[in-house]
Amino acid sequence: MFNNLLNSFHETVAEAKEDREQLDRLLTISTPRERLLVAAIAVFLCALLAWFFFGNVARSIVVDGVIVAQGETLPDGSITVEALAWINSEIAPQIAAGMPVLIEPESANGETDAPGGTVRTIAAEPVSGGPAAFETAAPVSVHRIEIALETAFPEDLDPDSIAGMKCRIVIELGRQPPIGLFLMR
Repeated sequence: MFNNLLNSFHETVAEAKEDREQLDRLLTISTPRERLLVAAIAVFLCALLAWFFFGNVARSIVVDGVIVAQGETLPDGSITVEALAWINSEIAPQIAAGMPVLIEPESANGETDAPGGTVRTIAAEPVSGGPAAFETAAPVSVHRIEIALETAFPEDLDPDSIAGMKCRIVIELGRQPPIGLFLMR
């Protein structure tokens, strides 16, 4: 716009005025269709912002574990299983009785049927053969989790054969608004 020094001042001002008028024409929303598009975008952004503050998402952890044994049958017909899992020492205190759990057993054919339930108890396993003082300083430690299953293992699994089975354990720690994910350290 002001690149050519040989143009007069009046010519430069006239060119700048033309450029501004052209921008005004480009930015004008004149048709109802364009207004509807702008309104739809505004509604979408407002809904997204509202969900961001008032919605909720599940916060879960996934740990690898081994099913140690099948426990007892509870009065409501559900069974309990005990599993050993390596859990981060910072997250382990957040796990409490009553939290929802899914057990995803490893199967030879790749298909998994994940029985669900709730945590009954969780306890740190003592370090065998080593000093117990280092157990609290370790970043991960072995925990014994007792789980009350609401749904049973697949019919093709013998209850006695689940001992020693490797699995993934998904524990839901709770629900929180999406903004909480950004505010976490």
